[in-house]
Amino acid sequence: MKDTTSLHIGREALYSLVSKLIMASVGFGGTLIFARVLGPNGLGVYQSALAVAFVFAKISDGIAAAVRKRVSEVNTDPSRFFGGGLILYGAIISIILSGLFLLVNPAIRYFGDLQIVLGAFAVVSALGLFNIVNHLYAGIGYPARSSWIDTIRSVLTLLLQLIFLSIGLEVFGLLIGLAFGTFVAALISVIAAGVQPEVPKRKTIKRIYTFARWTVPTGLLTNFYSSADIIIITTVVGSAATGQYTVAMQLVMPAALLASSIRNALGVQASGRSSVGQAVDQDLINAISYTGLFAIPILFGALAMPQAIPRTLFGSDFSSAGAALVGMALFQVGNVYAKPFEATFEGIDRPGVIFRVNMIILLIHLPLAVLLGMNYGLVGVVGATVFAEGVRIFTYQYIALRQFNRIIVPKPVGEQLLSALLMFLALKFALIEVSVRNWIILVALVGGGAVLYFAVLLMISSDFRITVNQALPFDTIRLREK
Repeated sequence: MKDTTSLHIGREALYSLVSKLIMASVGFGGTLIFARVLGPNGLGVYQSALAVAFVFAKISDGIAAAVRKRVSEVNTDPSRFFGGGLILYGAIISIILSGLFLLVNPAIRYFGDLQIVLGAFAVVSALGLFNIVNHLYAGIGYPARSSWIDTIRSVLTLLLQLIFLSIGLEVFGLLIGLAFGTFVAALISVIAAGVQPEVPKRKTIKRIYTFARWTVPTGLLTNFYSSADIIIITTVVGSAATGQYTVAMQLVMPAALLASSIRNALGVQASGRSSVGQAVDQDLINAISYTGLFAIPILFGALAMPQAIPRTLFGSDFSSAGAALVGMALFQVGNVYAKPFEATFEGIDRPGVIFRVNMIILLIHLPLAVLLGMNYGLVGVVGATVFAEGVRIFTYQYIALRQFNRIIVPKPVGEQLLSALLMFLALKFALIEVSVRNWIILVALVGGGAVLYFAVLLMISSDFRITVNQALPFDTIRLREK
């Protein structure tokens, strides 16, 4: 077990980022294939099943977050917390299975097929186990390595899904491919962690509970919030619109990769430092400085080519995803800036803050999404999500002001916005002369825009130049550790 108070956040974030880039590529490639094979309707059914499965899997994920928090604290034996996490996971899966037996007929009516219901339950079981063991591995001081195991899971999952898809299992094949790949990755995490589970003491269960009593409902709220769009769109608009939404969400997913990488390392270190009375606010400021490094240019890129991107990559059936693409890119900007706040509040043992914020956001989002969805369809639901995410960021800033006596808006954020704006203007000028007729032109425009964005950022930002000079070859972001 490593000393979690002295993790090199930049290095851990970089290693995690590389793994997440691979995961994103695998996920994007899978979505391309699934969209072309299954079409908007089939892809929508698959995403609807995943949305429901992920909501239930978040129960175990809340337990896993509690285990990660406790084992990341200084002078903690992880074995009993591992055993406690497994016992609680088993109890949760048993309850979910019992509920499935009671509600199997309504579930079949919603999904349209018993196989889809069983596949979704297999995904819930697999993800729950994987979350427990992988969070344990991250908590004992290896957040980057745990991310790489998740990458192995993604690659293995896609291979299995393609095999099952090729033999005609369609949506059911995608679900069981995900379940099998996740179970295998859970086994790899157990071996890598090298922690033997032990029967927990009553005190151990209590310490897990004091944190999990917030993280479990928070996980449910968070995932229901993220899955609610798909559920509402499927119900109010239809599966085809869900397919359009899925494509938009997949295209902007890279925006969150760096933020997720920073969040994992920041949460573990904040926990370690807080457990021995050290300050964490400077780590939060440094994280906020660069958590939007990808999200901001992706938003401006989506604004420049909203229809061309989904049409070129996914086909003409997905041309109407342009408005959703811009909306989800804006959502990701809010999402990435929320992650460091949440990691910090978890680290300083205040998970109740995150729960309360998520409850407020959900109460705002759900009625607004239903109302706007009924009146404006897919665009209305996306608009409700963007509004709710804006409220979240303002709320976290207010809480940070109360906790740390400062509003956290570092100078690098403004420099990134300016660089992205110049990139947007250059892309709009280029589009006057060039039409996006194929993926080669699209890749050239996107690549050229990315080069311009980082070139401008290097020119106008002395902070970013110092970051690059000091960080390479190991850190591409500087998270000053004081």
